[in-house]
Amino acid sequence: MIRIVGVQRHESPQKEFILLQNQGSLRINLKGHVIASESAIANSDLSFAAHAFPDEALIPPGMYVLLSTGSGESRWTKTKEGALLYYAYMNRETPVWFHTNGAVHVLSLQHTYADRGPALLLR
Repeated sequence: MIRIVGVQRHESPQKEFILLQNQGSLRINLKGHVIASESAIANSDLSFAAHAFPDEALIPPGMYVLLSTGSGESRWTKTKEGALLYYAYMNRETPVWFHTNGAVHVLSLQHTYADRGPALLLR
């Protein structure tokens, strides 16, 4: 289970981030998880204060994800203590969480449906 363990609001998008941790016992694919503010959900407007992870990154149990509002390339790195940390970026030029009040939520995939070609259904 991915949980929010810290939110750093800041006027600069390069210094603003959300820290997540896989607090479950299995590796979790980050792709499809969404971070959204309370106001984004209440207004049904996910265009500003929300982020959907496009990354096919498997997060081991106990490991962290740092979602920066600023720009960068997603990558794995190690902390000074030797723990794995996955850096992900929203690639925004303005801060997001600095302008929002209230809770920030993690939404996860419940089900995925993918069309299958007719040839696969006939076998």
